Amino acid sequence: MLLFPSTPLLGSALLATAALASPAHPPLRETNHQDGVANGAAPSDWKAAIKNVVILVLENRSFDSVFGDVSYPDEINSLVGKQYCNPINITTGNLGSICATNTLPDVSPEDPDHGISGVNMQVYGTWHPEEASVQSGSQKAVMDGFVTQQLNRYHTDNITIGVRAFDYLSAQHVPVLTSLAKEYVLFDRWFADVPGPTNPNRAYLTSGTSHGHGRNDVLFNWGGLPQLSIFQALSEKNISWINYSNTTNASAAYIAPNDKTSGGFNPDALFYNWTVATKAYETNIKPLSQFYDNARDGKLPQMSYINPECCSYDSFHPPSPVSMGEAFVKKVYDSLRTSPQWNETLLILTFDEHGGFADHVPPPVNVPAGDNLTYTEKALDGANITFPFDRMGIRVPTILISPWVGKGVVEHKRIDHEGEYSASSIIATLGKLWDLPTFSPRTAWSSTFEHLFLGERRDDAVRHLPNPSQQ
Repeated sequence: MLLFPSTPLLGSALLATAALASPAHPPLRETNHQDGVANGAAPSDWKAAIKNVVILVLENRSFDSVFGDVSYPDEINSLVGKQYCNPINITTGNLGSICATNTLPDVSPEDPDHGISGVNMQVYGTWHPEEASVQSGSQKAVMDGFVTQQLNRYHTDNITIGVRAFDYLSAQHVPVLTSLAKEYVLFDRWFADVPGPTNPNRAYLTSGTSHGHGRNDVLFNWGGLPQLSIFQALSEKNISWINYSNTTNASAAYIAPNDKTSGGFNPDALFYNWTVATKAYETNIKPLSQFYDNARDGKLPQMSYINPECCSYDSFHPPSPVSMGEAFVKKVYDSLRTSPQWNETLLILTFDEHGGFADHVPPPVNVPAGDNLTYTEKALDGANITFPFDRMGIRVPTILISPWVGKGVVEHKRIDHEGEYSASSIIATLGKLWDLPTFSPRTAWSSTFEHLFLGERRDDAVRHLPNPSQQ
């Protein structure tokens, strides 16, 4: 992060003064729960209170890109009161710098780089950080390569394109997500498990490891991963689940085995060999329309897993309009809030990874990998990088939504636990809820969030969210 650029640009205009140094991160603290439950403790009846869990996994936005303009309460580690700048050309350093503004548009025409080598440049200012130096702390994450990598990716010097990976949304642009954050629990230190793309991160969410996969390769299409998944673990415990999907690239709710080359992504349950070998997809993968019917009728399973289409209308993944993504979130929430099952529901709204959008908080390093496998890819300079999965990806927005969590709570790092919050925290917490096996070393290390549940149910939660912005 460049704090004192000599010739900073704000949007495309020169600034008259140097950028101000960003304030220090807010101190880690105990969460101020409404019922006085201390950080690290959970109400003894939280397992009885939560009967069905809904996991909504959206696409490709960093915390700053969504919540950078949010200023309530002032302890949120957003960009309010900070000036976050990147050099335009990190290699030469002779083109000045640019500072982020809350002018990110509703539609981002370009898809910023979120491959592992590209994220290296965004975080460390080089495609080839020295892994031993990173782990020892002598090579720091400076978060100053987002503009450079965007321009490199699109082989352009057009600053307008560069800032679309660096700017962030105004709070007025995301009234749905902002309202949810104000009503429930917002995490401002929740990281992607992998500093890379969608499917490896979704594999960590559903199994605690990507089994050495660092890109969206064809093995994710149809049962290519061998490890234990949350879907298999639930079935073996006779806990009901459905993976709801609104993919539109096939007539069924998933890409059939003889149609592995069509665009888009399959439902995440189809990553796993177990799902295909047992034909669980025939009973446990359903179109998204059935989710709304089941919510209305009070017939949701114990776990509902929702992954939206990618990447044209409601997933938040460029070029999906932000306003359409907000409309999708509103529809899911409103369906649950008016469901007969609302009083026993937990909705976890998260994003799989940052999608190449900038964030100013360095990701954790020296973390347990999901297994002992590594991944190798070629960077833009033609040289290979090998990644051992021992550092995390960039911060993403995550909100806990339930009548059993506090109103307007901001959760930082859990102070009584070594681990961090990430997608692996979801299956780690579900493991406590339903007595599931530990999926991986990463899952065992990750912080869980059972201490955030209240001892009594709230009855004041908003019934209908505001309409999306018309921008």
